[in-house]
Amino acid sequence: MDDAQRDKKILEWQEKARVAAKRKQGRNLYVVTLDPEVLWCKEFRQENPGYIEGMPCVYVGLTIHEPGDRFEQHKAGYRSSKYPRKYGIELAQELIEGFTAEGLSDEEQEAALAEWLRRQGCAVWQN
Repeated sequence: MDDAQRDKKILEWQEKARVAAKRKQGRNLYVVTLDPEVLWCKEFRQENPGYIEGMPCVYVGLTIHEPGDRFEQHKAGYRSSKYPRKYGIELAQELIEGFTAEGLSDEEQEAALAEWLRRQGCAVWQN
């Protein structure tokens, strides 16, 4: 994506966020599969002492945007965490199946999903 395309996309994302905020739209949990090379990052490894080799490495986030748009934002470097920007492979919403977080706030849901995935042996990063 060249700079002009990126700038156009950013303006679109900003407008979508303004509209969603006015509607008081709920937030969406999302999961991004990360390249296993992320395990070479000391900080990432330290956050995941229970990682089981062969399980996915993922980034968990919460967004007002559609998960697909948020993945594109990470890859474009727009308001992106370093791990999905550098190591993000694809959106992996199927990893959320089976997760329940009734009664939790949005922010609590993000942390609960990250912990739920860790208990399954995944390596997880969330901000």
